[in-house]
Amino acid sequence: MKNLAHSRIITLFALLIISSVLLISCNKESREINNNITVDELVAQAAQQYLNIPVATGSEDEMFSLNNSGLPEVYLASSSGFDTKVTPNPLISCIKSVKLSEKQALEVRKALSIYEEQLQVFMKNQREKLATIEARFVAAKRELLKQAKNEKADREELEKRMIALKTKFEKAVRELKEKSVPNLSAPFKTLMTTLRTILEKRQWEAFIKCQSR
Repeated sequence: MKNLAHSRIITLFALLIISSVLLISCNKESREINNNITVDELVAQAAQQYLNIPVATGSEDEMFSLNNSGLPEVYLASSSGFDTKVTPNPLISCIKSVKLSEKQALEVRKALSIYEEQLQVFMKNQREKLATIEARFVAAKRELLKQAKNEKADREELEKRMIALKTKFEKAVRELKEKSVPNLSAPFKTLMTTLRTILEKRQWEAFIKCQSR
């Protein structure tokens, strides 16, 4: 009887240990999932900012133009910007606000350097594609103005045609940007994931809060 009771106690104790291990494992997995969701949310938030930037177009006597790379500031973080004393990029400001150690600062610089190289590749390809679209619509605009002059179209009719052409231009740029989101988001997600591993829990939470303002 004593042996049986002893055996049951050992079994119960073993079950308690197993349950505790499983609970800890589940909690750890849950935290990791939550961290991934937070990274994904930051990536999605940045992508939406990118899509929301309006296309700059001129009046009927000006050329279609894209005044910038079409990227919001959050994407333009760089290793050189990390060390500048000038007002830093918003993302850099949030990183610095969490009080990095020297080791963390070195790791962040390395992560930013890798990200910057990847972003430059994206921006080069993007500029080439945008330039092709811009050239196509500049030619279409010239042709439209030429036709309007030959047909002696009134100003109201010319404005209607110009608005229609601008709408097509904006649609073409929007479609390009939507197709480009995965290629833009990939290096940004890698950067955010790397930052998550570099920062301590409290630092990461402070960084997230700063980015959400």
